[in-house]
Amino acid sequence: MATTAARPKIDIDEADILVLSRGLEKSSKLTQGINQSLGKIVETTSQSTRLFTPIISRNNELTTLQRNIESALNSVASVKDLATEAAKYENMLAKGIGEVGIKNYTRLIHKLDDMTEGISINNKQNAEFNGILVHLTELIKNSETNLRLYFVAILNTIKPFDPQMNMNKKIPFPYYEDQQLSELSAILDYFYNNSKVEAIQESLITERSDTILKSMAFLEPFAKKTTASKNAPYEKGSSGMTSYTEALLGFIANEKSLMDDICSQYMTFKEPTLEAIVKPLLKTYARLVDYNVESIVGNMNNIGIFSFELVESVQTVIKSLRFSSNLQNMDALMQSFLKVEQITQSLFKDAMQRVVDKVNKLSALPNDNGVTESTVDTMSRLRKFSEYNNGCVNAIANMKREDWMVASFSAKDSTFTESFLTNCSDNERPVRLLSTFINDCIDTLCLLLEKRSEKILKHSVSSEIASPVLGHSSSKDGFASTKHKQRIGYFILMNMSLIEQIVEKSTLNSLLGLEGHARIQKLQKRYLDYMVADWKDLTAILMDAVFIDSTGKKSKDKEQIKEKFRKFNEGFEALQTKTKQYRLSDPALKKRLKSEIVSLIIPMYERFYGRYKDSFKNPRKHIKYTPSELTSAIDQVTR
Repeated sequence: MATTAARPKIDIDEADILVLSRGLEKSSKLTQGINQSLGKIVETTSQSTRLFTPIISRNNELTTLQRNIESALNSVASVKDLATEAAKYENMLAKGIGEVGIKNYTRLIHKLDDMTEGISINNKQNAEFNGILVHLTELIKNSETNLRLYFVAILNTIKPFDPQMNMNKKIPFPYYEDQQLSELSAILDYFYNNSKVEAIQESLITERSDTILKSMAFLEPFAKKTTASKNAPYEKGSSGMTSYTEALLGFIANEKSLMDDICSQYMTFKEPTLEAIVKPLLKTYARLVDYNVESIVGNMNNIGIFSFELVESVQTVIKSLRFSSNLQNMDALMQSFLKVEQITQSLFKDAMQRVVDKVNKLSALPNDNGVTESTVDTMSRLRKFSEYNNGCVNAIANMKREDWMVASFSAKDSTFTESFLTNCSDNERPVRLLSTFINDCIDTLCLLLEKRSEKILKHSVSSEIASPVLGHSSSKDGFASTKHKQRIGYFILMNMSLIEQIVEKSTLNSLLGLEGHARIQKLQKRYLDYMVADWKDLTAILMDAVFIDSTGKKSKDKEQIKEKFRKFNEGFEALQTKTKQYRLSDPALKKRLKSEIVSLIIPMYERFYGRYKDSFKNPRKHIKYTPSELTSAIDQVTR
């Protein structure tokens, strides 16, 4: 049998290490191989990246280009759509406002404006829309210009004209038709609501002001003319300022109506626009007022009275501007008003001074003891004043009585009462001041005529037929001495007769009022008392004490009664002769004088006659008149 070779013995641990070492060696070789493979892969990848990067980049560019092309195509389509729509609106706008109509025209502009706004917001960065945006903006601008031109064209349908022609024919000034007002209003609405109102406002102000100023220019040469010649007295209403003022008032009313018709809902636009239109008119008016004031100052004697008409005109214009405090208080207008008011106020004092001067020139009483030139002049001037009653009231409103009084009289002589001016409202005071002024002139005239006539008569050799019967006691009331009272009374009453006639037949009658007429009656009573002063003395004969004892009348008492009747008869006849010299032309004055004499004489005579008519065997020898016969005789005296 064969023998098995002997094998060496192997340690298990060593065997494990050996196995592990061999495994690690294989792993190392494998790892190395992997690393080499990965290196090759990295290298290959790096090469691929270098190769594909341009391709990818180009591909991305192509993708972007594709998107841009698509976007551009969409933009082109959008631009084409907008351009088509804009062209449609543009074609419609090109037809003009007259064919399209204001409302449609403004609606088309609004649509274009909306398109412009949409492009600006959504496509601000797109150059493709710049062209159409510029075009739309220009189209809107041109369309708005056309609106303004159309607006101006409507305004200019009213051309400058001569207002005097319309006023002579009493026809209204030209005004816009309802359709025109509607279009003007619609255009204003468009610009106002689009915050573009300044341009249209300027057009409105310029066109209306120019048209009115050119129209008023027709009247301006006449407004600078007051009288035909420098020395000619002014005739009421002859100045062209009256017509100029009337025309100005008409235009102001028209412009106010125009603003109400086209922009009443826009107060912030309406008020300043109306003021801006009217202001140039008022400046021109103020310059004309100043021109006329200078003319008046240079010729006060002849045309001073015109200032009343002028101040009334200016005041009327100021009142017409109540809708605007800015216009009412405009410096130029107010300064002109103050100038003319100052002149009119000076006329009141001048008129009073003229009364004094005219009376002082009186050197002799008229032969018929009638009306003096000073009375005619005073009443003529007062009547002229009354023709301008509104102007007088406006001018005198801020005056005091002391401003015109140049002569002073005692409270007993003057007919004025202070309460007339103090016990009244502010509205009543100007009218009462004017009434007071008129009465003060009449008072001053009569009282100064009395003083002047007394002075003249004192230097007269034989001024009056003296009564051989009646004695005169000295009188302390009034100015006239008892010697001249009847003649002076007659003289003043004759002048007052003219005064009353002029008052009754003129506006003075209403201006005086109840108080004014009462003052004239009071003044008339003063001089009626002068006329009957001698008659009053005659009654004193009948008032002497009568002595009667218990047994009846003694002979010497009868003699006294006879003497009284004799004196009365002689005195009455003397007064008959004296009074008949004065022929009163005023029936009312005659009647009143008769009433005054009768009321003085007849009651006293009836009493005396009734008591002593049976005292004589032959009454007619001593008693010349019965009461009824005496009344008839008095009636003959005052016939």
